[in-house]
Amino acid sequence: MATIRSVNMLIQDYERHLSQLDELRDLLQQRLTAARAGLASPADALTLLDSGCGLAGKRTRARTRRRIAELEVAIERMDRGLYGVCRRCGCFIALDHLRRAPHRQECDACRAGHRPTAAA
Repeated sequence: MATIRSVNMLIQDYERHLSQLDELRDLLQQRLTAARAGLASPADALTLLDSGCGLAGKRTRARTRRRIAELEVAIERMDRGLYGVCRRCGCFIALDHLRRAPHRQECDACRAGHRPTAAA
């Protein structure tokens, strides 16, 4: 049977978890805003054209679009309650990894190819 102390500890853990999710949501939103601003910046486009980096500029814009899509998917996963869980195997992704790369959707083992994909 659960004791009052264990219930209090569960509540504290839950509140800490919510605080960490809020921190990660803010980080995702900041990075998404920055990526969108970089993509929409006319000064960046002119710089790329003036420097003769047409192909490199297209690659940079494609990379930025990919990053925006990754960030949007991460926010959507957070809204659905799936954020921080590997999309391949269902294991939790370490908090320090999410802080470095908040758009991450796979655990270390799946990223390295050491774990088979879970049946969908």
